Amino acid sequence: MFAAAEASTAIGAGMAVARSRPTMRAIQAILPDPKHVEIDRIFVAAPPDAAWHAARHFDGATIPWVRLAFDLRALPARVLGRAPERDRRLGVDQVADAGKGFMIIDERPGEEVVVGAVGRFWRTDIPFAEIEPRDFAWFDREGWGKVAWAIRVEPFASGSLIAFEVRTTATDAASWRRQRRYFRIIGPVSRLVRASVLSHLEAQLGRLDRPPDHRRALAGDDVLADARYSLTHAIDIEAPPSLVWPWLMQLGCDRGGWYSIDALDHGGVASVEQLVDEWSVRAVGDAIAVTPARDSFYRVLTLERDRLFAIGGETDRLGGHVTMAWTFVLEPLGADATHLVTRVRARAAPRWSEWLQGAVVFPPVHAIMQRAQLENLKRLAERAAVARRA
Repeated sequence: MFAAAEASTAIGAGMAVARSRPTMRAIQAILPDPKHVEIDRIFVAAPPDAAWHAARHFDGATIPWVRLAFDLRALPARVLGRAPERDRRLGVDQVADAGKGFMIIDERPGEEVVVGAVGRFWRTDIPFAEIEPRDFAWFDREGWGKVAWAIRVEPFASGSLIAFEVRTTATDAASWRRQRRYFRIIGPVSRLVRASVLSHLEAQLGRLDRPPDHRRALAGDDVLADARYSLTHAIDIEAPPSLVWPWLMQLGCDRGGWYSIDALDHGGVASVEQLVDEWSVRAVGDAIAVTPARDSFYRVLTLERDRLFAIGGETDRLGGHVTMAWTFVLEPLGADATHLVTRVRARAAPRWSEWLQGAVVFPPVHAIMQRAQLENLKRLAERAAVARRA
């Protein structure tokens, strides 16, 4: 895969905005330790006020198949002789006016609204607990499930970011087993509904142009500007860059490990899953042990706290002399999430060895190892984010 040099000014502008508004998501305080989370985002060309108005007041019933799906969900109640709901809207406005079942738990106008309910969702005719919104976070009486979903709008680049987040849990193990079985059935429908709503909002507000990661220039590309081979991977992490950065500082066999497949790159020893104060800082020029035997090293090439970490080195392998750079770029997604992009760039001589390594041997190996590393970094940083409110 070759990396083309495309401008990333839109991403940079989004980062600048996000850094000026650090805040936790309201839903994190309302349902701090969920058993299941799903988050969907879109990036639209409209300004935040227009994006908020469209998302906050969107009526899902205007999508015919969504209306049909909810009518089918209400069919058992009709069979049992219960009168159908007169208010057929599907959205926050309907929740606000209903006065029962799902309710608005918290709202920060222009930024985020959180809707939630306590119920026995696994029953055909769902009974809801009669509680006040202020009691939702602390409700723990056995026998109930809890669901919260949020719409969040934030400025991003020249437009806005709209996020839908769903969190679920239950008040005891037996109730969670029931709720989990229910959501295995309803989950695919829920995801399709959210995708349809977001698609309609994107069409209404205009899609914000964001070049794919592998085709845009990244901070740190200049540390090996003449590299002819490049591999780019990325992941979204539900934690701010400040909670992701400490884990990057622990990378290396002289510290916490590589957080990838330990059997292959850490001598079978599990990477350290706790932050160690003595490992919180790196400096340009520091050596980073590549192997447990500490017989080869990367060097820190450049770093900018919470934004850029680049390491690299030289070695001889497969008949060639290789020079490589490995960068980790942290880009805020709004105020409380991170788009982590990694890029490995390399050059080698002779050319036949460079081609063998850069185009044949290492792309599939690196892809497997890099994906494992990103998933583990995501898990650990999100664990830290949850701990802020748990």
